[in-house]
Amino acid sequence: MSGILIATLLATASAKIPGLSGGEALYSDCRGSREFVVGYAAGWLDKWNSDEFLARRIFAEAPPKPSRMVNSAHFAIAVGINVCIPEGTTAEAVGNTLCTFLEENPGMREATGDELMTTMAHYKYHCPIP
Repeated sequence: MSGILIATLLATASAKIPGLSGGEALYSDCRGSREFVVGYAAGWLDKWNSDEFLARRIFAEAPPKPSRMVNSAHFAIAVGINVCIPEGTTAEAVGNTLCTFLEENPGMREATGDELMTTMAHYKYHCPIP
């Protein structure tokens, strides 16, 4: 358990350093312990949940002014609001999915970790259209 905690802290810190959180670094961990990938996924999920909460709160509390609606729409697009990660999905499962995504899409490994996670989540956990 402490390994995942350390990996989460490293992943959070490395998000500020592009070379440490890119696809190549994540993919190299996919062939090893996967602690870094799982930690990165956990940090990304925490950030995504926080952003989604803020986006929902903006829509619930904002008076119906066009400028606020436009800003909210831009924010929603930026945080990938059209992602439906099933309740109970673990960071380990998301990390494994990211590793599979990186294995199947070697051309994307030059992207940042955030870009990879957002793209993978969009394709794997896309919300159904009502």
